[in-house]
Amino acid sequence: MQDNRLYSFLALAGASPLVACAVLLVDGVETIPGFGSLDVLACSYGLAIVSFLAGAHWATYMFKQSETPFNLFVSSNVVFLAVWFAFVLASLDVALLTQVLAFLFLLFVDHRMLLSGLISRNYFQVRATATALAVASLLAIVIVH
Repeated sequence: MQDNRLYSFLALAGASPLVACAVLLVDGVETIPGFGSLDVLACSYGLAIVSFLAGAHWATYMFKQSETPFNLFVSSNVVFLAVWFAFVLASLDVALLTQVLAFLFLLFVDHRMLLSGLISRNYFQVRATATALAVASLLAIVIVH
C-alpha cells in the first residue's frame, strides 16, 4: 500500500512542473528569472519525463522480456530519439507536439502491459492521470505559444 501512495504521489508531482508552466503561460507569464522561458523549460522537462518513462519500459523489458507484448528496447529508443531530435532540430511547437504523441504512445504501451498483467490497474490509472495532465499542459503551451 505504501508503494501505491508513493508512486501515485511521484507521478502526479512529476506532472506538476508542466501544469505550472502551462498555467503561468496562460496567465501571461513568459519567463521566470533564473529559469528562463517557460515554454522552453516545459519542453526540456517534458524531454526528461519521456526519457524517464522510456527508461522504465527498457527496465521492464530487461527483466520480463518473455512477458512483454512487443520489444520495449526498440519502442523506448524510437520514442526517446523522436522527442530528442524534435527538441534539437525542430521548432518548439513541433517539439512539444512530438512530446504529446510520445506521452500518448507510452501510455498505449502501458495499457498493453496492463492487459499482459505486467502492471497493476492502479498504476495504469495513475499513469493515465499524469499523462492527461502532461498532454493537456503541453497542448495549452502550444496554443499560447
